[in-house]
Amino acid sequence: MRHEEKYICSERQLEIIEHRLKTILPFDANQEGSDYGIRSLYFDTVDDRMYHESLYGVDRRSKYRIRFYNMSEELFRMERKDAVGRMKQKHSSVIDKNTVHSLVEGRPIHDSEDEVVHEVHLLQKTEGLHPVVIVDYRRCAFTCPTGNVRITIDRDISCTHCVYDFMEDHPILFPVMPYRKHILEVKYDGILPGYIVSAVDVGNLEQVSVSKYVFSRNVIEGNGRREYGYEF
Repeated sequence: MRHEEKYICSERQLEIIEHRLKTILPFDANQEGSDYGIRSLYFDTVDDRMYHESLYGVDRRSKYRIRFYNMSEELFRMERKDAVGRMKQKHSSVIDKNTVHSLVEGRPIHDSEDEVVHEVHLLQKTEGLHPVVIVDYRRCAFTCPTGNVRITIDRDISCTHCVYDFMEDHPILFPVMPYRKHILEVKYDGILPGYIVSAVDVGNLEQVSVSKYVFSRNVIEGNGRREYGYEF
């Protein structure tokens, strides 16, 4: 498990941080160009157990999602994100397009020996696990082997409850963050190197504990109205 810290940043703050990071860290090895697209489909139970556990910071919790990149249908990952206090861990499995279609349409999937797929199958049967929201954004990622550091800058975060549009090129999306506000995430195993701390220190960064999933659900439930003090 690793540390994962999230901050809300202005475009100006991110421009400074990004400029500093480019001089000391490489981009993620899988990143082509200045950024890449991520689209995730999040799942929850019939009583929104995972949403409420994340919203209220339950000490041990998990959430499930399908994720693919740059709108390429060549690779889909089914992921379980675990949290124990402030520590996070991700388990990931590759799934085929037929399984994705079944999950998007809310149909039961076949059981599997794969850990994550097996859990999704059981949760469909026992707690009515189903797709609830799409989250879409652009990411720029930097890495550092010392401390297994990964710093991500997520811009243009948007969402929709129309889960059938998961693989559509141009779905209608709600903006999740206020204008020119984005999310910086700092992830590391043990100790964050001091020179990286200095690079991301621009003062007055607003640290948040809730996830993009919770932010997106709040926007959807509020018909576009943001909570946590942000005005639409």
